[in-house]
Amino acid sequence: MNSATTTHQFQDFSLLLRRLVVVFIFLYHGLPKAIDWPWSTETFIGFGLPGFLGIITGMVEVVASVFILLRFWHRWSNLVLLFIIAGAIAIVQIPGSLSAATISAGLERDLLILVGTLILVAFDHGTIGSAQRTQ
Repeated sequence: MNSATTTHQFQDFSLLLRRLVVVFIFLYHGLPKAIDWPWSTETFIGFGLPGFLGIITGMVEVVASVFILLRFWHRWSNLVLLFIIAGAIAIVQIPGSLSAATISAGLERDLLILVGTLILVAFDHGTIGSAQRTQ
């Protein structure tokens, strides 16, 4: 086994792990919004958004996460989740940090999720193993 093969295997494993973490995070946050409609509606109204967006956002997070897990339209699904987390940063986290005059843990967390999702959009081609790559 040469170093190029080992590097490709490590990259594949890293992307797989990142994919699973992103799926877990969006399922964890999306399922309550998709299931508990009154709560998600109230929450989004509290952010100054139309309440129905909470339900739609939750459903989209769940569907996109399942698509990523099944490797079905995974690049588009990651792109959708990228826009959702960017919206959360712009609408919730940055205003919250500005009003508190400090960087919140939520902002830091969401920025990490944003970067993880961006990496998946850019580099996760849905292949498993270096045999699918050109060498």
